[in-house]
Amino acid sequence: MNHSRLVAMTVVFCLLLIPSVLSAGAFSFRLYGGGNYLSGGDLNKGLQGWADYWTARRIDEGYALQSGSFNPVHLGLGAGGDILFHLTPRLAVGIGTEYIAASKSTSFAFQAPLESIDWEYVGKPSAVPVKLSVFYFLPLGDRMKVGIHAGAGYYWADARIESDTTGSEEINYLIESKAKGIGFHGGIALEMKLLSNISVFIEAAGRYLSLSGFTGSVTIDEGAGSWDGTLHYWEATTSFISRYGYIDLLGGPPSGSSIFLSRDAKIDFSGASLRLGVVIGI
Repeated sequence: MNHSRLVAMTVVFCLLLIPSVLSAGAFSFRLYGGGNYLSGGDLNKGLQGWADYWTARRIDEGYALQSGSFNPVHLGLGAGGDILFHLTPRLAVGIGTEYIAASKSTSFAFQAPLESIDWEYVGKPSAVPVKLSVFYFLPLGDRMKVGIHAGAGYYWADARIESDTTGSEEINYLIESKAKGIGFHGGIALEMKLLSNISVFIEAAGRYLSLSGFTGSVTIDEGAGSWDGTLHYWEATTSFISRYGYIDLLGGPPSGSSIFLSRDAKIDFSGASLRLGVVIGI
């Protein structure tokens, strides 16, 4: 048996021997993973506008839409953990983090008599916080309890948009941007004890987090062109579409008589998570 495997088995064996009633002064560790849903805010409004604008423009140029429709960015996977310090058997404070992400691609195919265009783009928002939480536990017998928590966190967020056009036009367009700010969270879990110091839980959690001021860069064709700026959302009109929303990273706010609304893009990470996890008491 190699050294690393022996150490791992020893650690697990010691954890199983530790008596744990999670009394005042005790620590516990929560680890979890599961699915996320997030609203998207201006990210989805703007990417819907990409579909509306470019479909109308291609048709105006003489192409026919062969296939495609917009897919909003809502779902993704996440994982995280917390370290809890138990003030009483029912009350604890915790510090933790998690990874929140979602992504969804949208594809279109356009056809003219002598040429075709295939276009695919994807939005990829993600965020990582440092979270402070208060936990309250309500026993439901000897082996089960309900845990409720709430708190606030400071989030570092990314907004990435990738666009790839092939066929009679060839262009790769990449937006990378970052922002940070404060959000709030809470959740309720049903926890079941397996051993004296190991439990499993299922948890429904929610969060409120809406961020703007995303700054970053655009790269075209892997370095053929680039610029820095701020992620903007605006609504406008053209001769071939009455009104559409749009999102892009620009050096300054969009302007012109066709612009109805213009602001820094607000990406809404607010949403919910369904998690499965394990608690280890020390």
